[in-house]
Amino acid sequence: MYVATIGIFDGVHKGHQYILKNALELSQNLKLAPLIIMFKYPAEKYIGGFEGLILPSWRRKDICEKMGFKVLIKDLQEVWGVPHQEYLDNLIKMGVKGFVCGEDFTFGKDAYGNVDYLKTVGRNKGLVVKVLNDLKKYGNRVSSSAIKREIKLGNIPNANEMLGRPWTLEGKVYEDRHLGFKLGFPTANIDISEREEILLPKYGVYLVKGQIKGQSGTLWGLMNVGLRPTFIEEKKEPKVEVYFLDFFGDLYGNYIIIEVLEFIREEVKFENEKQLIRAMEKDEDYARKIIQKHYL
Repeated sequence: MYVATIGIFDGVHKGHQYILKNALELSQNLKLAPLIIMFKYPAEKYIGGFEGLILPSWRRKDICEKMGFKVLIKDLQEVWGVPHQEYLDNLIKMGVKGFVCGEDFTFGKDAYGNVDYLKTVGRNKGLVVKVLNDLKKYGNRVSSSAIKREIKLGNIPNANEMLGRPWTLEGKVYEDRHLGFKLGFPTANIDISEREEILLPKYGVYLVKGQIKGQSGTLWGLMNVGLRPTFIEEKKEPKVEVYFLDFFGDLYGNYIIIEVLEFIREEVKFENEKQLIRAMEKDEDYARKIIQKHYL
């Protein structure tokens, strides 16, 4: 038997954490197991306007499991056409006895199910329902959309504040053209969207902290996101590449998790490689000063 909550939980931000903590409390009070039914992608993935996920589903699942939840990951299309009456009945049949959600929660075909329906019909069916008001920051609702907006603007500290932790990007290192190595700044190219579509931040240079999966310790670095406009390339597509400070070694094939900390500068098309190298040297000097002053 479960206390359940349902959603995308993209980012598992402070607003989500507020709902999840209440779900844990209700599960403890009712002596039931806490359950999350998590959808891999939001509706925008299927109807248009989708820019990418803040966090992949497996990272969201990991965060929630560490909080104490059982997590079921589903595709939204599985329940897309289920009428809200049947949707609620299915939850009850699977053992859901308590339910926690935000005030704007909807469910079922055409989103006809809402909190009013849960409060009336759900409670009549023996369901304990707890509806929470939105969590707000400086008068604004903490939401995945708001966090995505900040990330796209390069306002990483604002995004991280709403997340309650540094935003992370992750993926396997793949071999590219070795451009960074030739410039004296060997970079690890990371495929962040190999398995699921992930949001790209504003193009430019970022201060990051990374970890190689399976290894201890952390690495400070500079991440570049963008189209590398200084170079002539047959196919221009956004790339995520990281230069780790004071690291020497082969990272190809390794899985890397990156904490994105600060936006340093926008992407620039330089006239030649010498100008680019000078800019990268300045980026590294600036990054080392920030790390020493604020993070060590």
